Amino acid sequence: MKYPILIASVLSSGLVAAQSPAVTPEPTPAPAATNPSAALPAVTIVGEREGLPRIAGSAHVIDEADLKRFGYDDINRVLNAVPGVYVREEDGFGLRPNIGLRGGSSDRSQKVTLLEDGVLFGPAPYSAPAAYFFPLTSRMIGVEVFKGPAAISQGPQTIGGAINLLSAPIPETTSGMFEAAVGSDAFRRVHARSGGQFGGFGLQVEAAHVANDGFKSLDGGGDTGFEKNEAVVKVAHLIGPGRLELQLAYSDEVSDETYLGLTEADFRRDPTRRYLASALDQFDWDHNTQRLDWQQPLLGGNFVATAYSHQFDRAWRKFNNIGAGTIREVLANPDTPSNRLFYNVLTGQADSDPNFEGDDLRIGTNDRQFRSSGVQARQNWAFSGRGEHRLEVGTRLHNDRVQRLHDEFAFEVADGQLVRNALPGTITADNTGRTVALAAWVRDEATFGKWTIAPGVRVEQIWTEFSDRRANLIRDDHYAVLLPGLGINYALTEQFNLLAGVHRGFSPATVGPSENLEPEKAINYEAGGRLWTSVGAFEAIGFYNDYSNLTAACTFSSGCAELDTQTNAGKAEIFGIETGYQHVLPLPFGLLMPVALTYTYTSAEFREAFVSADPQFGAVDAGFELPYIPEHRANLRVGMEGARWSTSASVTYQSRMRDVAGSGAIPGDTGSDAFTVVDLSGRWDLQSAWALTARVDNLLDREYVVSRRPFGARPGRPVAAQVGVEYVF
Repeated sequence: MKYPILIASVLSSGLVAAQSPAVTPEPTPAPAATNPSAALPAVTIVGEREGLPRIAGSAHVIDEADLKRFGYDDINRVLNAVPGVYVREEDGFGLRPNIGLRGGSSDRSQKVTLLEDGVLFGPAPYSAPAAYFFPLTSRMIGVEVFKGPAAISQGPQTIGGAINLLSAPIPETTSGMFEAAVGSDAFRRVHARSGGQFGGFGLQVEAAHVANDGFKSLDGGGDTGFEKNEAVVKVAHLIGPGRLELQLAYSDEVSDETYLGLTEADFRRDPTRRYLASALDQFDWDHNTQRLDWQQPLLGGNFVATAYSHQFDRAWRKFNNIGAGTIREVLANPDTPSNRLFYNVLTGQADSDPNFEGDDLRIGTNDRQFRSSGVQARQNWAFSGRGEHRLEVGTRLHNDRVQRLHDEFAFEVADGQLVRNALPGTITADNTGRTVALAAWVRDEATFGKWTIAPGVRVEQIWTEFSDRRANLIRDDHYAVLLPGLGINYALTEQFNLLAGVHRGFSPATVGPSENLEPEKAINYEAGGRLWTSVGAFEAIGFYNDYSNLTAACTFSSGCAELDTQTNAGKAEIFGIETGYQHVLPLPFGLLMPVALTYTYTSAEFREAFVSADPQFGAVDAGFELPYIPEHRANLRVGMEGARWSTSASVTYQSRMRDVAGSGAIPGDTGSDAFTVVDLSGRWDLQSAWALTARVDNLLDREYVVSRRPFGARPGRPVAAQVGVEYVF
């Protein structure tokens, strides 16, 4: 382990590594000397939407027009339109999303490869993949989601697939935009971007600010909202036949967020209430990115190398527990004599007993520092011979680490205020996890008449090291994985394509104190078809994931006490079907009615018994259903468009999800609620440059439990409205 760690330590001191696209169009021709920004399009995985039919696998693109239709700041609401994607809301704003693909765990999006312009952006994608950082959705011009064999070129998480966010590239001509919006709960957003060509250089500057005072009401008063800022500078220049682009980005956030929810009775009375015990809770972070891209024609193809480095520092002060009780037990059964005492202190209805430590409120700060860097290159060719080929080979050396320092102090309630008492604080975690990963892959898309065959293979060598300073423990590991895959597309007719695929899914083992750690592995299958007719485009894809070892990492967000440990759940199977339909219906008077409908059915079960300290599992029997995977999920989007105006509605339905593994009916006071949420948006183009926008989220003001993890029932966002103005030049 020492040698790879030494290499990575040197690399992490400067700009390093990159994640490249999985599927690319034909090689970009040599760039024109006068147009550095046009020489390289934005790095994408899937490419333009019209390229989707030939993809030998499941892929979806949400383009700029789709994103503008609703103007969401919340990635969860954006992804509602994509089949095979599950989101578990938490704060109502999508600040720290929980995203799963095809039954993979959604907890902190740990089982999804997350990228921006083809580069991994997670704080520590190998050592600590929990996505406590997520870029501003309103800054993006596209979102790509792909699953199945197309995930072979991506990593480290290939168990379900990948999500690639697309930022705005440097424009070919001087242009820009400005938008501002205000709304419910003192919502405000300002976003500006400008760039162009200046004496052979390309330059773009972008800044965004989003804030909200929060929709929850804290006992005794106080803030429950957030402020988030991002700034990005891109500079490009031609050097000979190549193009060099430097990107510098900074973002920060302060959010008065908590993990503490409500009892069932309190939720049904007032779902937006927050208990006094969470009054001090606050999440504070800042994030820096440096990225350098180089592209040039090479060996008859196109060569791309990228270097990147991320630094993410965060501190989350939050309520952890109550002295002599277990907070989940108190919230589940608040009316027992002892729990009633704790509940009254928790809510500020009674002061703490200064002579009894059992009703102390435990509040601590989870302080973590993340570093992520590496080096990557890829080479693409498009050539003809026996068939038409688009071949890619690539490699990446990646290094990341997480350093944790968690503390906890005792607080009392005195006269309705939280006051720290005289008891000494404790350090609850002091450790570092590090990973060096060397990956290489090759993938070819070969078309022979009606057949497109896409074989690929990915190899990962992973070195990990975990040191726990409290336990005086150092543990390291090394393992290698071979991840083959094959996708097939057959054009039965020009309007009807069949597809099938198989690949080996993989998720790295947790970097933590557990012994005998094994990575998550599965053999994943898919099959389906796409049909284009005069009345719309149809898609149906079935998937089956056969796990030989399903794993779960213990996180605070899942309610675990032993953080960074791993559960090996053994065999499991997840299967389902993803369906979609879209059409633009022409109407009289030059009107258009776009319609899009998606539906996902999922069945997810453990195939063997085990006992886990992870409270989402507990004692599991074969046949138990996995938690937080909805059986049914659907989204309908329908709009009306005129020459200078448009209006759209989004209707999302999701069935109940289990809070803990089990079988049979889900008890009424556990798990999430089934819900149907309607969002409505509108846009009016005043002239070529100006537009007015409006949106109402949760139009019917539905109240529903989105999660009971880690502590108590938490709500989806209630009805919220906003209006805005846009200017494009």
